[in-house]
Amino acid sequence: MDLTCTDCAQGFEVSADEQTFIQKMQFRFGDTVIHPAEPTQCPDCRMLIRVCNRNENNLYRNTSAKSQKPIISIYAKEPLWGDPYKVYTQEEWNADSFDATVYAREFNFSRPFFEQFSELSKAVPHMAVVTVSNENCDYTTGTGYCKNCYLINSSEYCEDCYYGKLYQKCTDVMDSAYMYDCELCYDCFSLHGCTRCTSVSFSKNSHDCLFSSYLQGCKNCCLCTNLTQKEYYFQNKPLSKEEYEKRVNEIRGSHSMFQAMKNEMRAMLQQKIWKYGNIINSQDCTGDYIENSRNCRDCYDTNESEDCRYVQVGVNVKDLQHCSNMYLKPELCYETLGTIEAYNCAYCLYVFHSQNMLYSEHCYTCHDCFGCSGLRRKQFCIFNKQYTKEEYEVLVPKIIEHMKTDQRSEALNPSPEASGSWGRFFPPHLSAFGYNESVAQEYAPLMKEEAVKRGFLWRDLKDDAPQVSKTLQASDLPDSIDDCADAITDQAVSCTKTGRPFRILKKELEFYKAQGIPLPRLHPAVRYEERMRVRNPRKLWNRECAKCQKPIETTFAPERAEVVLCEECYLKEVY
Repeated sequence: MDLTCTDCAQGFEVSADEQTFIQKMQFRFGDTVIHPAEPTQCPDCRMLIRVCNRNENNLYRNTSAKSQKPIISIYAKEPLWGDPYKVYTQEEWNADSFDATVYAREFNFSRPFFEQFSELSKAVPHMAVVTVSNENCDYTTGTGYCKNCYLINSSEYCEDCYYGKLYQKCTDVMDSAYMYDCELCYDCFSLHGCTRCTSVSFSKNSHDCLFSSYLQGCKNCCLCTNLTQKEYYFQNKPLSKEEYEKRVNEIRGSHSMFQAMKNEMRAMLQQKIWKYGNIINSQDCTGDYIENSRNCRDCYDTNESEDCRYVQVGVNVKDLQHCSNMYLKPELCYETLGTIEAYNCAYCLYVFHSQNMLYSEHCYTCHDCFGCSGLRRKQFCIFNKQYTKEEYEVLVPKIIEHMKTDQRSEALNPSPEASGSWGRFFPPHLSAFGYNESVAQEYAPLMKEEAVKRGFLWRDLKDDAPQVSKTLQASDLPDSIDDCADAITDQAVSCTKTGRPFRILKKELEFYKAQGIPLPRLHPAVRYEERMRVRNPRKLWNRECAKCQKPIETTFAPERAEVVLCEECYLKEVY
């Protein structure tokens, strides 16, 4: 089915597979069965509207609305629309004394759905950060079952990890992204099962490697690419153990040497051959950064998963379409963001251990709820009001019928072709975050004027300067980590690129000294942005294998100069 997106006016196709999936998803209300609506927006617009609700990297000083305690929160004090969000500490929000049904209200059939839901969302207190069962991880969000971690997001089962995105079962990993089962790694990107690696990317089961890319089962390799089961290689050439260690020891701990190696690595990568996608041990998959999966199409950052379409970040997921940041066995979800073990949910934000949820947010261990916010262990609720099963099954279909034709105000409905709320995700201008403080800006960067024109909010970000006794210019730092005094942790460093001040934490300094890594000269946010530039866009193009001319789907745009090969040709080159 070919359609025109009501937001960007671009043509898009609703595949037969998606139509089948929509019919597969069923919400039963007595004898009435309701399916998600067929979309009116293209996949790209739907993705941005979802992920503009996810703030991973911007933390603010706020105050608990309950205890007035100072807290760290993903919500700034200054609202972008309406009244400020009420925020609670994790302990306050999870306390038995907190019950969000006290904010219950009846649905008003004379008003649009999204208007009413936005009022409920603003009234119900939110958790300061979105976390589950962490220990000593106050400065993280989007994390679960982690210990002693700092400024990481989208991560589970990690310990002593700092500055990063999407760590899974990692220990002592710092300044990295997309790391799975890794330990003692620094400045790395997309590694699986690696230890003691520095500035390594797109590699698996490799150890003690530096400034390298696309290694498989390698040890002690430096400035290497496209190697399999090699040891003591430098610039893709074998050395004796003694000669290799001599050359590597000249590099360790020196900022100037690290920068020289990075520059050489970038030059090396410009000459390498590229596989059509970072897809490992997978069948019938397209997209990028996919491992141990099957039948996942147009998916990104997905592992141990199957039967998915249009998923951005999926960890052990099954049967999902148009979803983002889904973790630990969610199944049969549509147009949903941020779950753990959710089942049969559509148009939801942050529902955990829940099932049969529609248009709900921040609900834990709930099922059969509609239009709810901040509930725990509830069933048959509508707008946080408790109903009997029979009442629930009668009322929800009536609300859905109302949503199909509710005439939203011009502010709520920038697309006049779409007259109803049913089947559309929460409007972007009702997000708690500006486009530029959400991951939408990472996925598809926009200037303020364009973002606002498209209906998104925008926040003018301000630095929250660290409280320190002294600020040093990065150029004044010692070249060698061995010459760095412990007193650096009481000072701030001025970023060489932006001038933004940042601190070196005690645990961080200990890591650098133990691993022979020089002090960073860039603010953590700048280091994060540089890591994200390593990856290609989350978008597929059709082009031909540079060797056999076989058609391939790849995240390398056709006009790019890289040599991109299909799976078969790439394997012939590297094995």
